[in-house]
Amino acid sequence: MVKYRPLVLITGFLGAGKTTFLRGLLQQIKLQNLTADVILNDYENAALDAETLHGKAESIAPLAASCACCDGLTDLVNLALTAKATRSSVLVVELNGTADPLPLLEAFTLLEHKLHFRPRWQVCVVDARHFGSRESFAALEILQLHTASHFIISHDGLLDREARGKLIAQIRTINPHATAITAARLSSHLATTIAALRPALEFEKSTAAVLPHRHGHHLAHAFTACQILLPLRVREKTLLRWLAALPDAVYRTKALVSLVDSPQVRHLFERVAMDVMPQPLEVPISPRVPPSAILIGPKLDPTALLELSQNHFGPMAKFPEEPAHAHV
Repeated sequence: MVKYRPLVLITGFLGAGKTTFLRGLLQQIKLQNLTADVILNDYENAALDAETLHGKAESIAPLAASCACCDGLTDLVNLALTAKATRSSVLVVELNGTADPLPLLEAFTLLEHKLHFRPRWQVCVVDARHFGSRESFAALEILQLHTASHFIISHDGLLDREARGKLIAQIRTINPHATAITAARLSSHLATTIAALRPALEFEKSTAAVLPHRHGHHLAHAFTACQILLPLRVREKTLLRWLAALPDAVYRTKALVSLVDSPQVRHLFERVAMDVMPQPLEVPISPRVPPSAILIGPKLDPTALLELSQNHFGPMAKFPEEPAHAHV
């Protein structure tokens, strides 16, 4: 029986307080009698931050890479494979302050049948001191929040009630589905989820304390993603109608397809929230990746998305055979 474990991805802008949150989370995880493996991504000093976490996790693997989704992706996947082989309860990955988390969420979705990490939660640390005032980097800060399943506001003690209310409203505008979280609440959710993921035989052998009860909220807004294979060639108008028809809960869509009118290349179409990127990117034909789409957002229903896709593209739209589909 395959044993899945949760993945917690921590994001936030430079200096937002990600490592501070990570330290608190690791402490709370220990209080739940759980263990964690940590991958710590930074530019050149990942090992330095790793030293500040010494003794707080079962393993701490520094990943020095300016962009974990590009030049560091292979190393990150290899580190995740190493973590898969341990007996720890959860994998926690802290990204550097300028990382776009979406490509990593896509990678963990596509490789779920190998990595065995789910649910996949993204916690965005929002810096109350500077959020929304990054000038040319504001778009990146918004990207980090846009895909989050949870958020926590750091340095909020510096805000009065009115300023904090405005910040919350700004967060809700960018991502109305994200849930406010604390390290203690997140660790409690992890404990409940991990218990549910264990095989029944492990419960019989366990002498652990009684699991915490949830009161009302069922692990709110766990991140969801799915991959749908598309026909070998599609009409651009059909693809655009499909993109427009996707529910607004789909925060990000990427579709790599060959068009009937230009079959010699493939095009990458993207939708961010409800906005379709005006110019699809041309991509050379390659047998490594089939024509397909990846859809990401909170609380998605992969079956409903497949039905919607088949209404537009016919029965050639389907889930990959292995895994059948990826969702949490």
